[in-house]
Amino acid sequence: MSATNPAPDLQAILSTLAQYAQPLQPGTFEETTQTSTPTNLGQAQSEPPQPIPPPQPSIERAEDPRLRPQSRSTVSPKPIDPATITTWQDGLRCVTKIAAQNAQFAATIRRMMSDQRKNELRWYSERQSLKNTQANRANSSAKAASILQSLGGGGSSGSDGAVDKETELATFDRKVYAALEDMETAIAAELKGLGVPFFGTDRGLILSDDAQAPPEPSLGNQSRWSPLVTEKQLLELRRRMVGHLEDLYRD
Repeated sequence: MSATNPAPDLQAILSTLAQYAQPLQPGTFEETTQTSTPTNLGQAQSEPPQPIPPPQPSIERAEDPRLRPQSRSTVSPKPIDPATITTWQDGLRCVTKIAAQNAQFAATIRRMMSDQRKNELRWYSERQSLKNTQANRANSSAKAASILQSLGGGGSSGSDGAVDKETELATFDRKVYAALEDMETAIAAELKGLGVPFFGTDRGLILSDDAQAPPEPSLGNQSRWSPLVTEKQLLELRRRMVGHLEDLYRD
């Protein structure tokens, strides 16, 4: 038997098998494994392989966020508009809150007080200087009149000079009063800008002084901190607030 059937060449067999070998592509191992192990060979050949269902999300991902307990959020109350405040107690609370929230509030009030004091001292000094000038002028006129009388000449009674002094002082005082009004207007505007109550009051809440007693506020239209006030009452509230600020921030 060995003479008629020689042993096959091992190298030739390996070369023949190498021709049928296919390279393994990425992903083909899993597909081959899934399609090569059916229990029914005919069903595997006639039906396409079923897609692999996606993994189900975990319970944490599937949880409805609306069902999670919500943390309580603190809702800050709506701030009160200083323009709607017409009572002293609410105005006092408001300015106290403003002073606590604005780091520059105290410095601004002190600067305003200092500027007002400097202006008032300057006006007083200028008026005193004018009076001294008038007194010196009167003395000079009196001396001149005395010399003229000693020389036999007529002298002036000085009544015209007195009238001129009063007129001059009245003119100066009117100028000071106008400057004082301008200063008060500027201070009121700055206090309004700081949010101080009574200095930017809504005109709809102010009655003229000749009006009758303010009507009771309607609960549907007016809030508890917005009763109507007269111009005189508002002016008194302003003066009271200025006095309060001066007591707080006076050096």
